[in-house]
Amino acid sequence: MVRRLILFLALIPASLFAKSYGDFDVARAPRWVDPAPGDYGMAAPAALARFGVYDILSDHQVRVTGDGGTTQYFRTVRKVLTQSGVQTASQLSIDFDPSFQRLVLHDIAVIRGATRTDALDPASVRVIEKENDSDSSIYDGRLTALVFVRDVRAGDVIDWSWSIAGANPILNGRYADEYDLGSDVPAHRIRHRLIWDGTRPLLWRGAPAVRAGSTFTWDVHDVPGVDLEDALPSWYEPWGTVEVSDFASWNEVAKWAAGMFAVDDDSLDAVAGLVTRIRSEHPGDPVTAAIRFVQDDIRYLGLEIGRNSHEPRPPLEILEQRWGDCKEKALLLSLMLRDLGIEADPALVNTKARDRLDAHLPSPFAFDHVIVRASTKGRTYWIDPTIADQGGTLETIETPNDARALVVSEASAALTSIETIRRGRTVIDETYAAQDASSPTTLSVHTTYTGMDADATRADLSSLAADEIARARINEYATDHPAIVATAPPRIEDDRLRNVITIAEHYSIPDLWKRGDWTYIPGAMEPSLDKPKTSLRAMPLAFDYPLNIVQRATFRFPAGVEIDAHKAWARKTPAFLFAYRPTERDRSVTIEYSLRALRDSVAPQDVSRHLTAINDIEDEMGCTVRPLFGTVRMGLMTGSSPPMGKWLWIIALAILGAGLGLLRFWKFSTRG
Repeated sequence: MVRRLILFLALIPASLFAKSYGDFDVARAPRWVDPAPGDYGMAAPAALARFGVYDILSDHQVRVTGDGGTTQYFRTVRKVLTQSGVQTASQLSIDFDPSFQRLVLHDIAVIRGATRTDALDPASVRVIEKENDSDSSIYDGRLTALVFVRDVRAGDVIDWSWSIAGANPILNGRYADEYDLGSDVPAHRIRHRLIWDGTRPLLWRGAPAVRAGSTFTWDVHDVPGVDLEDALPSWYEPWGTVEVSDFASWNEVAKWAAGMFAVDDDSLDAVAGLVTRIRSEHPGDPVTAAIRFVQDDIRYLGLEIGRNSHEPRPPLEILEQRWGDCKEKALLLSLMLRDLGIEADPALVNTKARDRLDAHLPSPFAFDHVIVRASTKGRTYWIDPTIADQGGTLETIETPNDARALVVSEASAALTSIETIRRGRTVIDETYAAQDASSPTTLSVHTTYTGMDADATRADLSSLAADEIARARINEYATDHPAIVATAPPRIEDDRLRNVITIAEHYSIPDLWKRGDWTYIPGAMEPSLDKPKTSLRAMPLAFDYPLNIVQRATFRFPAGVEIDAHKAWARKTPAFLFAYRPTERDRSVTIEYSLRALRDSVAPQDVSRHLTAINDIEDEMGCTVRPLFGTVRMGLMTGSSPPMGKWLWIIALAILGAGLGLLRFWKFSTRG
């Protein structure tokens, strides 16, 4: 009788035992879950602990049904090794999307020795809206369930499990995901188990799977915690992963995306009317006007909740509300360009992985941004519609540095390479001049920004008032010259069509030469040459890219100038080229520094050479300047040759020496 009752209970769906608490349920684990041993008594290696904890088990199991329904089961068994680990382990955090997912808590237990205490108290669970990307105007509607476990002590084991049921309807029954095989917390065992009841073949890439019928398992043991180093490139993945997907090709992903970007007739009519107006208002260059309308007049805001995580809202709605995210702005601009006679389509890109997309499985989740590909007269252009205040025209606009794109078209068979066009450059010309040692030194600064540097500067300036700009600019120099005074407000000229911004500044610096000399350092270079906290690295080091800065300082004085470094020199690493070059003119010296990035990162084996070059630059970058005042003398006097005063002393000493020699010769000769 008891056996029959057990069999009967096993056939009852787990959902019938669930109890709802508003944003989450409490129920037992699904029957398809394969329980793994907790090994509570294992001796966790304290030397391998991170944050005072060690994961005995990190278990993730997934079941995908024939219609794409997905349920994910998670279980973590964590040993608290130190008192500091109590803080880490006693607060549990679970993220989920309530628009299509349901959180089910199964069990939370604290094991202390041989005693197991139930710690799942639904009343203590707090569900909050975190919105981690709100600073970037992106809202995804995800919720976070926080569980604060009471009375956790060093030496305890916490065992908790939960499930998240539901698949994003945007996938239309398809499946793709990525599983981590490591973390910053060391683990005795990490397991991913996938029960595949889907109707399509499953692709995977990464670690080999153990397959038993329709079940795939990836199981790794004794995984050390990864100490994440600072200043990592955005594309770097610090631990191994497994990609799974039932998309057989990039063409299937492109077809899926094309369905997401379908446009209704009302939106087409609204766009056509807008383009007609733009043609009449901008007959000379309606294409540039269309680009600027989407970039500037449609503000960036992403409500990426549910289907809108990948599916754009209708362009008519975007025009009425005057806001949209990247995919919505890309679709709107593509439609406008088509009405202007240009072939255009949205294009999916990954701003972090870039060309490393070549090594990924086809998946809708391989992308994090949408831009526009436009083609006309045999040439192809790439436009990012989210860059407000961008300058240039279709032919000269700065190309996004995204490397690879999947054009949203049913005809797209593969990823497309993006030919990056970089015109970004910043040139700073500074002129220091003084008539005598006691008078204030005048400093004139003329800065020219082009390409993407002009785009970034224009965006910064658009959010500042004139007095804020003046205050920000003078404070860049006040670090070295606390008594500096502006003699005129900054003059800003913006040629947006050519995408060139110039800023002219004029200052007065008292007592700059009271010590007789001053060491000049090109401040614009220093932020890009910062050294990381971790110098001996096992991971790549990020570097600013693209980057092209030139900073020139001219020193002009009545009798010339001396400098202590009069030979050109350069330093090169795999990531950058730094150069110093002095030039001489009548009573003035110009010293020029340039820094150009060659790539976005330094491989671990090259970091020591890279940092050594930065150390050399720091030692040699400062240039001591000694002005010469008084009577104007012949020619420029620099550190390569002594000033006229020194030559007079040398001549005088030579005459004196010659006179003494003649005197001694005369005395010697008279003795005979």
